[in-house]
Amino acid sequence: MIIKDDNELVYEVIHGSISSYEVLIDRYQKTIFNIMLRMVNDTETAKDLTQDLFVQAYEKLGGFNFRFRFFSWIYRMAVNKAIDWNRKRQPTCRIEMVDYQVSDTPVSNDTEIRSNLLHVALLRLDPDYRVLVLLKYYCGLSYDEIQETTGIPLKKVRSRLFIAREQLRKGLIANGFFEND
Repeated sequence: MIIKDDNELVYEVIHGSISSYEVLIDRYQKTIFNIMLRMVNDTETAKDLTQDLFVQAYEKLGGFNFRFRFFSWIYRMAVNKAIDWNRKRQPTCRIEMVDYQVSDTPVSNDTEIRSNLLHVALLRLDPDYRVLVLLKYYCGLSYDEIQETTGIPLKKVRSRLFIAREQLRKGLIANGFFEND
């Protein structure tokens, strides 16, 4: 089976191939959902935003610029959608009040505790910094790809990631993340 690149699939979708769009959805749905989840911290909201995003992307494909990569285009839309949602929602509680044990069941091991502490530390980051951390370390994008995805100049990407890492480090130290190391 020949695997088509994203832009070829986009071209086919623009010319009427719904099945090509299904391939794009299959290719990126999980990653987009995970970005949304980490940005909005609510599973149902992340599902809704992901679904809305793919509908919105489909409607806007006619204006897609083939000089860019599809993944950068859709990631940027996802990040913007999550940021917009976060700006519009009413805060339901202060982030300091979030318990690092996300589930009702007791946390059973050190890895789970550390994962939850990291999750809370990420939530405490300013959304502009959190986006860059997620794109770099969760999605594995290079600095150039982050620049392309966000439209932020390369020097600013590097400096914001440096600041974000420092803020994460300080927050993790304050919460005892490194105590058992």
